[in-house]
Amino acid sequence: MADSKSCQRAGCSRPAVTFFRNETLCIEHFCTRCYEFLDGIDRRQQLNQAAPGSAVEHVLIADECARRALDICMSATILNNLERARLLDILLWCGDISNAHRPKNVRAEFKSARVPYEKPVLKRHVKSTRTVPF
Repeated sequence: MADSKSCQRAGCSRPAVTFFRNETLCIEHFCTRCYEFLDGIDRRQQLNQAAPGSAVEHVLIADECARRALDICMSATILNNLERARLLDILLWCGDISNAHRPKNVRAEFKSARVPYEKPVLKRHVKSTRTVPF
């Protein structure tokens, strides 16, 4: 974030690092908020309670989480290992949610485009050492 605002959460005076879902948040509250959204989406998916139109909303929330996490990582903010790990976890979880809602025909198209792995074969030129009797 360009300006140095404080986190909008009550009782928090840490500097804000992003604007997420209409709130200016510090990294701690951003991660907590993302985990709340992602956990809710994950629970609804596991229980198959997601409404038919909610898939688009889930992907949009996951996309916003991922973009904000990347913005924080790419900013000049110095992050400790725990913060970096949490941001990576959020990013990967968002990818899982987006992938789960990708249309089936797109997934099939990508799978068919993959070529199976073939181990490289090292070819050697072996000179014959056979001697021919005179």
